[in-house]
Amino acid sequence: MEQTTGITANIQKSKTYIRQRFQVPDNFGFIFREFKIRFGDTWADSFLCYFDGMSDNNVINRDILRSLLSKTITADSRLSRETAVFETLTALGPLTRVFTLEDAAEMASFGNCVFFVDGCACAFVADVKNWRGRSVGEPTQEASLSGPQEAFNEVIMTNMALVRKILKTPELMSEHIPVGSVSKTPCALMYLKGVTNPKLVDEVRRRLKGIDTSYIFSTGDVEMMMEENTYFPMTHTLKTERPDRAAAMLAEGKVIIIVHGSPFVLVLPTTAADLIEASEDNYVRVPEANFMRLIRLAGMTLSLLLPGLFVAIMLFHHELIPTDLLLAIEASREKVPFPLVIELLLMELSFELIKEASIRVPSPVGSTLGIIGGLILGQAAVEANIVSPILIIIVSIAGLGAFATPSAAFSRSLSLMRFVFILFGALSGLLGIVSALFITGGILTASESYGVPFLSPFAPRNGDSVWGTLLVKPIWKKEHRPRNLRTSDPERQPKISRKWRTNKEDY
Repeated sequence: MEQTTGITANIQKSKTYIRQRFQVPDNFGFIFREFKIRFGDTWADSFLCYFDGMSDNNVINRDILRSLLSKTITADSRLSRETAVFETLTALGPLTRVFTLEDAAEMASFGNCVFFVDGCACAFVADVKNWRGRSVGEPTQEASLSGPQEAFNEVIMTNMALVRKILKTPELMSEHIPVGSVSKTPCALMYLKGVTNPKLVDEVRRRLKGIDTSYIFSTGDVEMMMEENTYFPMTHTLKTERPDRAAAMLAEGKVIIIVHGSPFVLVLPTTAADLIEASEDNYVRVPEANFMRLIRLAGMTLSLLLPGLFVAIMLFHHELIPTDLLLAIEASREKVPFPLVIELLLMELSFELIKEASIRVPSPVGSTLGIIGGLILGQAAVEANIVSPILIIIVSIAGLGAFATPSAAFSRSLSLMRFVFILFGALSGLLGIVSALFITGGILTASESYGVPFLSPFAPRNGDSVWGTLLVKPIWKKEHRPRNLRTSDPERQPKISRKWRTNKEDY
């Protein structure tokens, strides 16, 4: 562990440390400026340092340097030199003091301007950060036709402000926890005090502070460092790019983690019900929301099971298919030289390749590549007798079902687990599919997300309505927060929230 070095009144020691730590003058972009400050009839050596591009040069030159060079700091015997400097500059903006050289170097690396004065056993830190990032844009992975059109960006303070703009309450707490022994990546732990279970907050804080690594770059890094089961293909953490959804999760009693440099926010804990929920469900009427959710559930089921069921039935259970359909399928496969499993795996891998390629190429070309590539590849494969037409239909329906999944991480999980069900179906037919379902269900039932069962309230039952969780309820029926969160305030709203229906004379 690095030994802490205190700042002394001798500025030469601080100057030597900063020059060696930041490799001055070889470190391009690191500004190191020396000057003198006048205290009455005497002058004191001083210097400041900051990173160009991370700090605001105009504020430093116009406010800090001009004030230090043009003013004579009053040398009052009742005030120490560091107090006189602090009171002179505190009106210019946020100003703090640090008392170790390590803290001073960390503040400079974080975009602050740090300056030292001879005779002062501290360093003065001016908050003049000027991180350049993209402005608040529209959601790309969680698009909504009826909801807000704002999305998180890569600046942590902007993301926190977007959430606070929705939840305008002093109970919304945020804790700064830097992660990474070298990168010191800023992370914000946000929760509603008085609503969120304190034990949940303590557990998330413990895991976040327990990350011991050199560098953290994204929420994906934090997610993998904090989750319990990294190798299971089904995701157990929800990542969202929508401030409104993050605020809604906070209002339910959950915790979010914002990582500087990432436009996605982690929502903890996450259950299966959260992964099938789309942002659009909260902005349309209940019949429309339930219809769209049923379509999504059907699509996810087909994406996971359809290819495996097709292989199982075609290899082991011909009697389940009508005779005319069976003859048509066999006639279409008459000239195909590959076994059915190889044929299906070939098409699945081709579909995943097209999907991956359409993501990596520029966006104007991506959609064209996906459509044209799929059509040309499918038609050419059929004409060349490499695959049968029925198999292209099966793979296309499974792919559309994966695209209907609200969460991108959940969609990738379904695509990965689809191959497992194909393998089990090819080995032992419907028995293999049922066995894979039991194994997957058993693992998911036994798994937890920060102490909350992943499949609750489906398994185990906790008193919440299963259908009320699976389908969308009217907002006036959402009287309680989820029981599995064990929130400090379980009541979301009164039993009668539409008081205009009962007290007509009062309104």
